[in-house]
Amino acid sequence: QISRMLRASSLLLACIAAVQAFNAPMAFSPKGSLASSLASKPLVAAAPVSQRSFALDALQMSCTKDTRGYQMPMRKQCMLLKKRANNAMSVSFSHIRTHKTQAVNLQWKRIFWPEGNCYVKLRISTKAIKTLKSKPLNQLAAKAGLDLKKYRCG
Repeated sequence: QISRMLRASSLLLACIAAVQAFNAPMAFSPKGSLASSLASKPLVAAAPVSQRSFALDALQMSCTKDTRGYQMPMRKQCMLLKKRANNAMSVSFSHIRTHKTQAVNLQWKRIFWPEGNCYVKLRISTKAIKTLKSKPLNQLAAKAGLDLKKYRCG
């Protein structure tokens, strides 16, 4: 029972922090043993704009992977060819069509970059790996608008 109360209180505190970060009025009434302690407190004060933008940035950055101090995008898209998932139809034997997505085969790959004399770590599709056999990395990165200096690895 104590663990259930702790879980409920941590959920309540998380809700209050979210409300405070986005400057929304408190729209719920807590139930249980914490209601009496929170009833005497006033509504959450308005947060300054800088705190709200920081919270929004934190939410956006939660979808990225931190590697050696810089953010790497975790979107399901090839960094070099910009390939993304395709919307397709799945057709059954009785010809009933349902929507499905055909995902891109993405791989994290260390590729040698001759101009920078180092390796870069990129999330690229297997089609891009084949393309790298015929076209140089610098040309594909320039076409994609990718700064390879950001993706250096040891």
